[in-house]
This record gives sequence, structure tokens and C-alpha cells, in this order.
Amino acid sequence: MALTLTPYFHPSMQLPFPLDAKSMPFTLSEDKLVVDLMDMTEDEFAIKAKDAGSKVELQITVLWNFKDFKKALNPNDPVSKHFADGETFGIYGDIVPESNPPLKEEEKLPVIILTGFLGSGKTTLLNYMLREQTDKKIAIIENEFGEISIDDDLLKQDKMNMAEEVITMSNGCICCTIRGDLVNGMKSIIRKIKNGSPIDLIAIETTGVADPVPIVRTFMEESELTEELRLDGVVTLADSKHLIARLDDDIEEGKVNIAFQQVAFADKIILNKLDLITVEQAIEVKERIRDINKFAKILPAVKSRINLSELTNMRCHDMVHFVDMDLDKEQDIGHGELSAHAHGGHGEGHGEGHGHDENCTEGHGGGHEGGHGGHGESSGHSGGHDGETSGHGGGHGHSNAARHDGRVNSFAVVKTGVIIPKKLSRWIQMLGKLPKERGTIYRIKAIMAIKGHPYKHVFHAVMDHGDEDDAGLWEEGEKKISKIVFIGKGLDQTFLKKGFEELFDTEESAL
Repeated sequence: MALTLTPYFHPSMQLPFPLDAKSMPFTLSEDKLVVDLMDMTEDEFAIKAKDAGSKVELQITVLWNFKDFKKALNPNDPVSKHFADGETFGIYGDIVPESNPPLKEEEKLPVIILTGFLGSGKTTLLNYMLREQTDKKIAIIENEFGEISIDDDLLKQDKMNMAEEVITMSNGCICCTIRGDLVNGMKSIIRKIKNGSPIDLIAIETTGVADPVPIVRTFMEESELTEELRLDGVVTLADSKHLIARLDDDIEEGKVNIAFQQVAFADKIILNKLDLITVEQAIEVKERIRDINKFAKILPAVKSRINLSELTNMRCHDMVHFVDMDLDKEQDIGHGELSAHAHGGHGEGHGEGHGHDENCTEGHGGGHEGGHGGHGESSGHSGGHDGETSGHGGGHGHSNAARHDGRVNSFAVVKTGVIIPKKLSRWIQMLGKLPKERGTIYRIKAIMAIKGHPYKHVFHAVMDHGDEDDAGLWEEGEKKISKIVFIGKGLDQTFLKKGFEELFDTEESAL
């Protein structure tokens, strides 16, 4: 049975345009809830406001049956509990300025973090980008601390009506002492865009001694930025001739090896200056990178020249993009398989193995949805379902971070089935307090099938800060495969793999 109800606006509400409430009756089935009636009224009000040229919207606070003014209705009650057909419902609420719908990730302005040790070629790459991509308007935030700044003449050029915004920070390391300035710099670019200065990309060039982790965390913590911007990826320039020496530097107790951090947290690594080393040396440095990061896509380069499409629309930190992959292609992986070798990694960027997403992965090996595969670079996400995103791993690393650790630092686990939410929450909390002997977790990414939850649940954690979201629905009949990627230092793979596998419901099938 359907009910037709007519609204009545409380007299104290000052409507910004003439509105005859009797002209907007609502017909709904009796099993609908009071909150559904509220939503229908707000939607219809929005249509009326648009027709009247008024940029406002209605937010209902209280709804009642007009016959009983003293009784505010429970939004979760069925309308049939309080109304008969033909009755009138009273409403009271706020008339507020029209809000803009949140931008989709693909609509946000992309930001890339360009990092790498001193002399690795970051400035050369930026200059190359500006010369070659004259169709793009690139804003640059650079840190001159201990480095040579970009050629001023180049930045002042107006090729093809290019409108770059250049913000130079020279009062400290961009990763820590001027983090507030970094945020303000990005906000100033957002304001310029809203005032009519089009920008296609923001490139943040860090000093060579900058740890990229705090910058990544800025994007996870500053909601005011992420409403307009998306972190597209972390790109590390690696000096192929000197990288190994930097990784083996003696580091002061309690400090981190910055070169290690730059490699470990990269989504793409440009292996630069290959013309200065032998083939054997190139293989050695590439394998050394793989010891630290199994998943970041490695791009060979001389004088920082790469195919610039590699830096476009990377989406390496977009969780929803991450799960837009074909799980069926990964079903032959098996239950609880752990991949920790160069040809079997899953990854951490944002794509999948088998070359499904070449933006953040090389696409070799069996990357599962949580990763990019083998040599592959991926972007898995890991996570908690009950909102538990508390830490993953501790600090920037242990005092031995400068030394080459033969233990695999990156691996992934894939398992078919559904995860019990409470177990997952407890496990995530445990990871935040992981004992030193179990290793240090830098990043976790995963896509998971949660028991009783219809959506693919994704999670991304950087050190002790996590972000989670629901992506697409599990389709009817789709095999539920959970995939998790760990990136860190000296990780106890057996312990972490066993803990993940114990989260699953052993009684429910993985249909």
C-alpha cells in the first residue's frame, strides 16, 4: 500500500523563494522509513530551489505528524507507524547555501612528490618536464635547502601560454621544519586555480636529504587539501652510480637512512645515469632496489629522460582505482600464498599484477589485486573494517637502517575467503605495536572481503597513519579474494602471514 503525504514548513523557517507546499505531495510505500521521507523532501526542495534560481538547500532536523506537534518522529521508524494516507507532515530545519558535491579522485588536481638523493637528477627531470610538456601547466613547489634551484629563466617562460606557479622554500627541509609552509603553499595554488589560473599538475621537489614519509602523511591528514588535490605518486630519482654507497652509509644512532626511505616509499623509481656504470653494476643496483621495494616500477634513464606519460595519471594512492582490477585473473594463486621475490611480488602502487596497471607497476609476476605484481610494482591496501587504522609499524626504522638487510622487506599474501571484522580490528591494533624483533612496517595496503560486508574494503597505511574506504560491490558469484601487501624492514614474514590467515572465517565458503 502506498501513502501520499504533503509537507508543511514550520512558520519560523524563512524560505528564500515562494513555495506552495501543497504542490509537492510525496507518494511512498508504507515500508519506507521517516528518514526516506526526509531525503525525498530535501531532494524535491533542491529541485524547486534550482527552478527558482536560488542556490540553497534544505537540511531537515525534525519531522512530525501535523496532527501531533509535540511528537518528533524517530527517523528510523516506518512512515506507516505514524501516518495514514492523505495526512500532512511538518518539517523544521535549516536553509543553507548549496554545497558542492565532493570531487571524484579522477577530477582532483594531481600532485607528485619528486624525491631522491643530492645530485640524483630531480631538477634535470623538472626542467625536462617543463620543456617537453608545453601543453600542461605545471605548478612547482621546490626546496632549495642544499640544492640548486630550477633555472629562473626557464620558469619565467610563458611557452604555449603556460601558467606555472613556482613556490620556493629555502628556510629548511620541506619534510619537517617547513611542513606548515608546504601546506600553505598548496593552499595558495588551490586559491589561484579557483581565481582562474588553470593548473594541470603540482610537482613537489624535495631536498635530497628529505624523508618523503611526512609529506605523504600530510596528504593523509590534511582533509582541506585532499578535497581538491590527490597524491598521484611518489617518484624517486636514483643515482645508479652512487645509490648503493648511500644505502650503506653509516647512520647516527636513532636516525634513518634517507636514501633507504626514498626507495622504500617510492611508487616509481627512475634509475638514472645508467651511462656512467657497467651492465653488471646496473644489475646490482637494480637488485638492491628490489631488496628494499619489490613493487615500485623501475624506469631506466639517462639525464632523467623518461617517457613522461609515466608521470601522468598514476593514481598510485587512489584506493578506489586500486580495486578496479580483474580478480578472476588472480584466482589461480591459491590460498594463503605469500610472494616475496622479485618475480612474485604484489604490490604497493595502485594496480595489479600481470601488467594490469602499468602506471605503478612493472607488471611481472603475480600481483594480486592488492598489488602490482612481480617485478611489479603495486599498490595494495591493507586495512581494518571497524575503523581501526591505528598504526602499522613504528617509527622511521631502527638504528641499523643503513645496512643491507638480506631479509625480504616487501611481500604480499593472498587468500580466498571472508575476514571476521573483530579479529581484523585486533590484528591491526597489534601491528601498531609490533615488537622490534618482528621488523618495522613502513606501509600496508590491502583489499579485503569482510564477512557480512557487501563492498570490497581497502586500506592504506603509511607508518602510524591509515586511511580506509569501501570500493565496488562484490558481484554475485564473484570469488572473494583478500590480498595484503607489507613493505618494511626486516619483516618476520611467517609471523605476519600466519596472523593474516587467522583472520578468516573457517566455516564460511568464499563464494
